[in-house]
Amino acid sequence: MKRILSIAIIAIMALANVAHAEENKGGNVEFEITGGVQAATISYGTIVSRVGFHAGLRASKDFKFFTPENAIYGNVAALISLKGGKLENDEGKTVYNPYYLEIPIHAGYSHIISDNAKFYFEMGPYFAVGLFGKTDDKTVFDDLNFRRFDFGLGLRTGVDFYKHLSLGLGYDVGLINVQKGTGANKNFYVSAGYKF
Repeated sequence: MKRILSIAIIAIMALANVAHAEENKGGNVEFEITGGVQAATISYGTIVSRVGFHAGLRASKDFKFFTPENAIYGNVAALISLKGGKLENDEGKTVYNPYYLEIPIHAGYSHIISDNAKFYFEMGPYFAVGLFGKTDDKTVFDDLNFRRFDFGLGLRTGVDFYKHLSLGLGYDVGLINVQKGTGANKNFYVSAGYKF
């Protein structure tokens, strides 16, 4: 647990350090506190979606390649994310509750649609480290041998309002099976954020 906590702290410090370095260079770095709900599942057998959540901090940097109204940007986030799934069969119901520290790294395009609104679309990889989690009576990473590392691809779209508020939809698909011989994480989410 100490090792996992250390990884989480290092990731958050690295995110803050990169953003601070860009800001000192005169770059336009924007931070966002974000959170939301998600329908998470594992693509295996009869496992179905379960409700989870994510919350964390995102840092974005604009790169003005076209015109002032249109922007290419990059962002990185440090999120705590509850994924997993729900298995229901004749033996009963089992809910898998793995918590991850997730680091999505996205590139995106934004377009101003009015004085107070901006549309965005972004995509890229995510990396995740399993922190902890359990079913009714077993831990997912130790007893059930879930892999501690997850990797996949994600996309996100939405609208920013009044320069500070953000609403978005996203989808992540894992490229690594969570257990040997099983499926990968899949995650559809709705999020809201406050930018500063």
